[in-house]
Amino acid sequence: MTAADSTPSVAVDNDSKPSTSSSLGMCSSTDQSKDAMAAECKAGHQSGEGAAGTPHSNGDDTNSLPNAKSTTSNGDAASNLNTTAAEEESSKFGGLKVLFLSSDTGGGHRASAESLARQFELLFPGSSYDLLDLATEAYLPPYNSIVPYYKHLSAHPTQWKILYGVSNSRVMDRVVETNIKVMTVMCERSIRKRIKSYNPDVVVSVHPLQTSVPILSCAKISHETGKHLPMFTVVTDLGSAHRTWFAPGMEKMFVGSKQIFKLARERRIPEEKLVLVGLPIRHDFSVESEKLGDRMSKEGKEYQRQVRTKLGLPAVDRKTLLVMGGGEGVGSLSDIVDALYIELAKQGIDAVV
Repeated sequence: MTAADSTPSVAVDNDSKPSTSSSLGMCSSTDQSKDAMAAECKAGHQSGEGAAGTPHSNGDDTNSLPNAKSTTSNGDAASNLNTTAAEEESSKFGGLKVLFLSSDTGGGHRASAESLARQFELLFPGSSYDLLDLATEAYLPPYNSIVPYYKHLSAHPTQWKILYGVSNSRVMDRVVETNIKVMTVMCERSIRKRIKSYNPDVVVSVHPLQTSVPILSCAKISHETGKHLPMFTVVTDLGSAHRTWFAPGMEKMFVGSKQIFKLARERRIPEEKLVLVGLPIRHDFSVESEKLGDRMSKEGKEYQRQVRTKLGLPAVDRKTLLVMGGGEGVGSLSDIVDALYIELAKQGIDAVV
């Protein structure tokens, strides 16, 4: 819709994976940083080959994704490794078998895993990945029903707010710890068996309920096989994060903002284990960013017009706002667009929404 049109036309995107793309404007994730993250995972695998791990005691979990094979990775990174260094590293070693732990509670977790997977493939040709939903396959009730529960809570935000607030409060620490202990006793062996069945080189969790017990399982697998199996955590939240993200014992924890870094430190995650980077975004965004160049330059503005023409937008020379919902939607996007249209019109701003 344009603020100048009497008959508005609306461009709304309610894609199933908007949470990855939405990170673009909040904290850009460059290919250099993604390369560094993938290289970090590779280094964790290489450095531990032939060395038995020592089991840590942790435990929290509750989610993962349906199996899906492919080769890819795209994530954010830390360290000062640049693209050239990562490419040199990739020429020394072959592909990696990467196992992502997550769950379909919103589109962002899966999208982050697939983005990271793409970068692994770019850096280490021959890499492959799987997505494992431990909640569905190995957890006890009620955790094994987390996906349908999440869909219900998405449609009832008040219930979601209460559950999230209570479970994330300090007074619930003992309850959470007890649940972890029960899960460790009842489910750790089956979780370990499921992870071992994929024979991964690296395990990456992109979900807060896929941390504590899987970290313990990876440590036990390292001890049993004599081959170090590193596990990394990629926190996919920006402003706030549930306490279950911050289970100790992982190789590295990648966070997307200073707020999350601070939360991790408050939860006693060692600073040397933390890597402050942006959220994983699809490689396509990096490609488009390179094509765009300086968005305010003559060439940049012309490229924007070309893209808007290709997308069939009603106006190519006006400010453009893209409205997106999460993996489960955010209510009525049309109402949000209407409200934006009215506000822009009041302020005399001519834009496409």
